[in-house]
Amino acid sequence: MVLRLSQGTSLVFVDGQPLIFSSGRQALLSVNQIGGYVSCRLEEGVCFDQLSRELADRGVRRSGPMLRDVLANWSTQGLVSACDPDPRAPPVRVQTIAIGAVSLSLSYHDEALARMVAPLFDHLQRDSLSCAIGYALWEANGMAFLSRNDEPACLMQPSQAGPVLKAKITEEILKDPRWRLALHAGCLHRRGKALLLLGEPGAGKTTLTSWLTAQGFDYAGDDIAMVDGEGRVQGLAFLPSVKAGAWPLLESVYGDMARLPVHLRADRKRVRFPTPGGIAAEQPVGIGWIIRLRRRSAGGAELRPMTTAIALRQLLAEAASHDEEIGRDSLDLMIRTVAAARCHELHYARLDDATALLKQICDDEPA
Repeated sequence: MVLRLSQGTSLVFVDGQPLIFSSGRQALLSVNQIGGYVSCRLEEGVCFDQLSRELADRGVRRSGPMLRDVLANWSTQGLVSACDPDPRAPPVRVQTIAIGAVSLSLSYHDEALARMVAPLFDHLQRDSLSCAIGYALWEANGMAFLSRNDEPACLMQPSQAGPVLKAKITEEILKDPRWRLALHAGCLHRRGKALLLLGEPGAGKTTLTSWLTAQGFDYAGDDIAMVDGEGRVQGLAFLPSVKAGAWPLLESVYGDMARLPVHLRADRKRVRFPTPGGIAAEQPVGIGWIIRLRRRSAGGAELRPMTTAIALRQLLAEAASHDEEIGRDSLDLMIRTVAAARCHELHYARLDDATALLKQICDDEPA
């Protein structure tokens, strides 16, 4: 298996300084002299073992682990890929899954990777699916490799494989033109309607989403909700990505939390992926409530009305469209959709208080 700089990526020198140019990112990335040597060899194409030996010969200590870190980081940025990626061993497991109206097959060619990654998608498995998109995942040289339809593979640390595969599947869904927009929001179902949770990083979307599932809300995703042409939403029900700081807090919700494998996200955060008790049906529903989370250090939970304009700005601030542009038609659709929902800011310190208040507003409203 040959490692190369990805298409559109090249090594240049400016004033004697090696730089990596990425045409896709329209960026010049600085590297040191060792990074320049690695880039030069990747331009030519080289196997991992060969490149590791060459670095050791040049005095690089622990050249193998260092090279794995560099390659995983560069692959995350789209700078390097593995060519001729046919796995040597037959698959030990194949999943066919459906999510966000997209069907895919996932082939695992390594037992350890299958044990770590496949449980993230077990709840999405569907039998007898016809899949035009297939991903293969395998291990070599202490790294994990992921290829789409036998294309050049991205590479990563084995602990990164689950989050990377989840991100790739999400990209497939975002490209599907049947969806008008993708919203960055937690999504739960209650009484046939969607409750969307918005908030800055650290506001507690995943934690509160998980807590609400213990109170009878159906889980529909902790991160992304897709909007169809009628303004209905369908959350992407990947398992919740729970960061290390929330593991003890959510042990009462997910009793097996401490036994789950630890995964590493692209942002270097350590996460576990527990399975919620109730997962919503895979179908779009109308938005009933839009809640912006505002954490505070003390005090009870309080709901404050949020105007349609503020709720709309919050939703669109991190929204995405398959054609990379939110047009006027999509804007008008969202204006009507948000205006029909109940919009609030939730100021809270304790999960119990926040959950009780959200349960009350959802259940007290006439059906």
